[in-house]
Amino acid sequence: MNQTKTIGKDYTTRELIRFAAPPILAQFSMSLLSTLDDGLFLSRFVGTNALAAFSIAMPIFMFFMAISELFNGASVLCSTKMGEGKGEEANKNFTSIVILAALFGCIVMVLGLIFMDPFIRFLGGTDILFPYVKQFMSVSVWYIPLILVNHIFARFYVPAGNSRMSLYTTLTSAFLNFFFDWVFIVNMGLGMIGGSLANLIANIVVFIIGMLFFIRKSSEIHFAKPDSNMFSTLWQSVKFGFPPFLTNVAVAVNSFIANHVLLYVGGEESVSAYTIINNIQFMFMSGLWGLTGAVTPIVSYAYGEQNRAKINKILRQIITITTGLIVIIILLYFFGKTPLLMLYLKSDASEAVRQMADHGLTIAPMGFLFFGYNVLAIDTFLALHEKKTSTILSILENVVCANLTMLTLPYLFGIPGVWFAFPVGEILTFAGTLFFVLRNRNKYSAIS
Repeated sequence: MNQTKTIGKDYTTRELIRFAAPPILAQFSMSLLSTLDDGLFLSRFVGTNALAAFSIAMPIFMFFMAISELFNGASVLCSTKMGEGKGEEANKNFTSIVILAALFGCIVMVLGLIFMDPFIRFLGGTDILFPYVKQFMSVSVWYIPLILVNHIFARFYVPAGNSRMSLYTTLTSAFLNFFFDWVFIVNMGLGMIGGSLANLIANIVVFIIGMLFFIRKSSEIHFAKPDSNMFSTLWQSVKFGFPPFLTNVAVAVNSFIANHVLLYVGGEESVSAYTIINNIQFMFMSGLWGLTGAVTPIVSYAYGEQNRAKINKILRQIITITTGLIVIIILLYFFGKTPLLMLYLKSDASEAVRQMADHGLTIAPMGFLFFGYNVLAIDTFLALHEKKTSTILSILENVVCANLTMLTLPYLFGIPGVWFAFPVGEILTFAGTLFFVLRNRNKYSAIS
């Protein structure tokens, strides 16, 4: 069928790599945007307190991003329906989810404006950092609805048959953010407010591009008349979106816990160092999320077809590609971490921040290998409608292991314990990943 020709194709490994490359680059570019852009400009042109404030504000936005995953669960639902030959239902589901996400975003925006000050204090805004966080959030809260809808658009470009769109929109957003950060922060001296204004402009443009793309009937998923019972669609989306929602909530909570632990054991300087480490580490790990985002709709489509041979072939290909990508990421990290650290630190940055960041960056890649396979397992099980397994692994990785290591290692080993929390947590999670892979070996022979 023409409507499902892209994600329903029987790909060779080389073709699958070409198909997945744009989303991988898009995810990498997006993380580059969020780390080197706001973090870099704020660190170098406003100061390390601004960078620490940026880190303090992030958990609340991470939580909103987590909420978007509940809506994004519709991508698994729609990809499966396309495999079942129900393309028009997929269009209705997609349209309903976009409408509901926009409405929810507006509600969150209003609540954020009303309860902004207590939120900032709860997140750890000390007397020193509070003014910086308040300036950043006073503008940022206005584009929460755009963030939610734009993330749905980004997730649906692959099922809609154009994996390159995610790269194009991300590069557009990156260019706009860099340009307007330079205008507002460097030239106009607007500080935290300038960073938020740059994000606002970029989100508006990306939203317009997404609307123009999905309004076209030529897109394999496009806007249509919404479902008569949109909340039924939402409930199905929530069931598929719960594991990634849980992951994102846990990341926000982990960041919140890490900030408070670091404020206790090392003060504001340690939070600045942690922000640098986390941003650079996230940037290199992001390609793995891009890969799973590209290939899991293909897995869901094959599941909808009930084509076991095709599923097994795809799983073998994904494992091979993931292994190669992990090797590339680790190599790029070792060559790039020192220049990136130099970009983050101003010439007048304290030696304590410099030493802590350098030490943390040396430890971080120990967890990359295990993280790659853990992410692959969580997302692939979800694409195969193994929601319970995906949820358990997500809880294990992001709730149990991440918090267990963050709450124990720093009190045993001081600040270095914070840097070791990530690799140790991923190693512990990998044991659970192996268990569930082996338990499902008879169902999916490619992962036996």
